[in-house]
Amino acid sequence: MIKIALIIITWYTQTSVQNVINLAQGKIRGMPRDGYIFYGGIPYTSITGPTGRFRRGGIAPTWKEVRASSEAHCLPSSPIEECLKLDVSAPGGEALPVLVWVAGGTGMYNPTKLAKEGLIVVTVRHRLGPIGFLCSSEDKIPGNAGLKDVVMALRWVRDNIVAFNGNPNKVVVAGQSFGAAMAESLLVTHMAKGLFHGVILQSGTVLAPWAFNYDAEDRAKFLRMQFNESRPVTTFAKAGIANLAAIAEELNLPYMPFGICMENPLKNEEMLMSASPLDLITKGKVTRVPIMMGYTTNEAYIFSSVLKDANVVRKMSKEMTFLLPVELQTSKRAMPQIVKKVNEMYFEDNMTMPSVFSYHKDAYFLSHIHRSLRCHASSGSPVYYYQFSYLGNVGVDEELDVPKFGAAHSDELAYLFSEKGRDLDGDDGIVQGHLITLWSNFVKHLNPSGASKQITWEPVNFHDIKVLNINIELNFIEFPYKKEAQMWEDVYDKYYYEKIRS
Repeated sequence: MIKIALIIITWYTQTSVQNVINLAQGKIRGMPRDGYIFYGGIPYTSITGPTGRFRRGGIAPTWKEVRASSEAHCLPSSPIEECLKLDVSAPGGEALPVLVWVAGGTGMYNPTKLAKEGLIVVTVRHRLGPIGFLCSSEDKIPGNAGLKDVVMALRWVRDNIVAFNGNPNKVVVAGQSFGAAMAESLLVTHMAKGLFHGVILQSGTVLAPWAFNYDAEDRAKFLRMQFNESRPVTTFAKAGIANLAAIAEELNLPYMPFGICMENPLKNEEMLMSASPLDLITKGKVTRVPIMMGYTTNEAYIFSSVLKDANVVRKMSKEMTFLLPVELQTSKRAMPQIVKKVNEMYFEDNMTMPSVFSYHKDAYFLSHIHRSLRCHASSGSPVYYYQFSYLGNVGVDEELDVPKFGAAHSDELAYLFSEKGRDLDGDDGIVQGHLITLWSNFVKHLNPSGASKQITWEPVNFHDIKVLNINIELNFIEFPYKKEAQMWEDVYDKYYYEKIRS
């Protein structure tokens, strides 16, 4: 019995010592998990003073004692310091490739399956809501604080990942939904140059109407009006974070009230976004790195409950402009033309929930993802295009009385970051294997084919766009939404606010 106790004590001591990483900030102790060591809740930047809550972060904090790992959690109402943390999941090995996962919101991402493929997975939390994305020249708030957090996290990875046996020259940034929009934004800013070598964009783009705020000043004005302050510049600096987040929800806009914006120059503040993303991307003013990007076949299903409760079918039957993207600047004369195009493409005077899903998918997701892909491909970046179409037993639950078809927005996350890192069964397991292999190959080789003989996935040919359809079987198909994408491109060419402004 004594011998067993000594063995346990010896094992614990050795494990504890091996799991302590010495960073410039201080020492941190990791937690052994299934095939990797988890180093959680590491601060990567800091802010100072009331106005600092809206500015780029500064030097990462230090500590004296050995820091214990903890799970990082961040909500729009969370204290800022809780959001300026990252997690590192490190398997054994040397000079390992690094996947930096940009959290698009408040979700949890279990890295077990990817770490077992020999990837270091860094999960980055950042400021959310108005604290992360309020943009107001009147209040001397430059904007994009949450996106600048991601840049600071990448700088931290560059300087520290070697301590975890990672390779700072093999870093891929990935994200889903708003996380994808943030990842793509890194391609158009000088702040992130040289910090990453490839990107994965899942069901999101900075060109989407919910990602970029063309009317950021108006949104800030609405928020400011809710406070009785004589000096506007101090309004948001003094407000409680939870109060700001709650009032922001009253904007009553689809998706997020605050997103990425075009910044106003501000003294002593590094500028991240000096022009509109559309202008930068269409003109090829981007960092050219390999890109893997795609969509799910039923993106809008994740909003089925909201759309059903809002009686969207009935409302759109009466007034089809109800769900048009707000960034379309149309006159009363032009509106009937847009409505006619939309009706002919999706409804044919017979509006149903499935047709609303199709419309919503294209108007808010797919048409913008496809436009982004065409821009990046034409500028010379190797782009790998996929659609995730598998309807399995995990992911977004089916809504009562609203049948689910195809893959919903975020469904692929249930396979990449499976609950408790478990291996899925049956067809779900086959699809999980496809995703883990393709994603890990891209991080390792900047090519999803890697050394695999299963498929040869070539970058998109701008003149003949093929898509990898990810299902139980993998097969290449013609892009199946050409007509819809072309219609939306025509509409945006005429009525997008940026086109009209310029």
